[in-house]
Amino acid sequence: MRALGTPLTVYLTLCSIFFCAGAGAMDKSSNDVDLSKRPGAAKGQLLKPGAKVVFFGDSITRNGVKPGGYIRLMSETLEQTYPDRPVKLIGAGKSGNKVTDLQGRLQRDVLKQNPDLVVIYIGINDAWHWTRPHPRTGAKRDGTTAEKYEAALRNIIQQIQAQNAKVVLCTPSVIGEELELANPNNQRLDAFAAICRKVASEMGCSLVDLRKAFITYLKENNPTRATKGILTRDTVHLNDKGNQFVAQQIVKGLTTDDRKEANLPRQNLHIYLLIGQSNMAGRAPFTDEEGGPVERCYLLDGEGQWEPAQNPLNRHSTIRKDLSMQKLGPGYSFAKTMLNKNKDISIGLVVNAKGGSKIEEWGKGTPFYKDALRRVKVAQKSGALRGILWHQGESNSKNPTGYLEKLKALIADLRNDLGMADLPFIAGQINNIPAINDQIAKLPEVLPFTGFASSKGLKAKDRWHFDSTSVKLLGMRYANEMQKVQLKLH
Repeated sequence: MRALGTPLTVYLTLCSIFFCAGAGAMDKSSNDVDLSKRPGAAKGQLLKPGAKVVFFGDSITRNGVKPGGYIRLMSETLEQTYPDRPVKLIGAGKSGNKVTDLQGRLQRDVLKQNPDLVVIYIGINDAWHWTRPHPRTGAKRDGTTAEKYEAALRNIIQQIQAQNAKVVLCTPSVIGEELELANPNNQRLDAFAAICRKVASEMGCSLVDLRKAFITYLKENNPTRATKGILTRDTVHLNDKGNQFVAQQIVKGLTTDDRKEANLPRQNLHIYLLIGQSNMAGRAPFTDEEGGPVERCYLLDGEGQWEPAQNPLNRHSTIRKDLSMQKLGPGYSFAKTMLNKNKDISIGLVVNAKGGSKIEEWGKGTPFYKDALRRVKVAQKSGALRGILWHQGESNSKNPTGYLEKLKALIADLRNDLGMADLPFIAGQINNIPAINDQIAKLPEVLPFTGFASSKGLKAKDRWHFDSTSVKLLGMRYANEMQKVQLKLH
């Protein structure tokens, strides 16, 4: 049998993981660890110096912050690993919780903490409550259906990601260590674990597959098929070895970010830069369904990596206003329309807009211009830049003179700095400002390989911002104009 080792050995092993990239570091001897070396997080690691991490779950998570608990073990290790910029681990576990209970306390216990990373470990009670009466009253309880489990997980993750925090999703571990396949609890846990894997893949989360890890370990270390005593003290809650084991698995997940590799677009990636002010940033409400990931569409994050694209698309803008202001913009329906027209491509969006900005703030050499150029050049390492979408003009409505000339200069500078003289550029008209819109409509007449997305017939929810239906229609018009301009290149 393969032993986990003493607490001290596990402690040093955890340390070694932070200094050695890759899963092989789990097996590295503690004698090889040089605690005098304290580098920052390696590229690809989710965990960064100074990060705030919230662990969200049930009683297993609640117990994890106690002495000897897996969260406490990790916290003690991290104090040694990042002494100058300590990582803060926060436990948000509550006994008896199911995934729907997490939904109810997400805002209070997680989002108000403003975390950089959230580790979700839930599902035991969702399965267990189908077969286990209330421990005090003996009353029969209902668990969670697979459909409700998946829907609630997606909703929780969507809200966390909307706050710009990353998510690590853990599959539920065990209810009894004998792993009897006929046990309905095991069947439900397997189903929930499969849902976790699917949701993590589709929503761009990292996955810590505790279910798989527990099964592998127990097959090797439970020859008598004991129901408890190997990694749990009561068939569910972790004993000392279980806490050490879970700490190892989660540390591996935090320090090796498989999410990026799993969701990296592989080929035929068409990249688009989306810049401008508030309508491009997104100010229209979107539904829960519209908040989910768009298939074959990717968003460049703040670290220059790709993640599945989902609203709000301006979340990673380096110049945006508060995240809560970022909502639905035309990039969403633009991408979906482009993808529907060509099933053989994927799309990468670089969205870097800021509400209230004037065209003068976007001129060559300005911070806005430099950030847009820098980010799109990073994106070009993965695919081909196929066009730029521009929506701006509201802030210039009181002084519209010379707007078209300034726009022409911006396009020329971008094309020159990107080395693409015929790069397609589509400008969108704004809400009911003829002095700006008339100039935008003339753009295709004065500059080749340009177009404009008309705002005719669109409705606004206030003086400047299009409503949800109109902003989606605007995005489709952007796509149609982009396709027309692209045809001229062939």
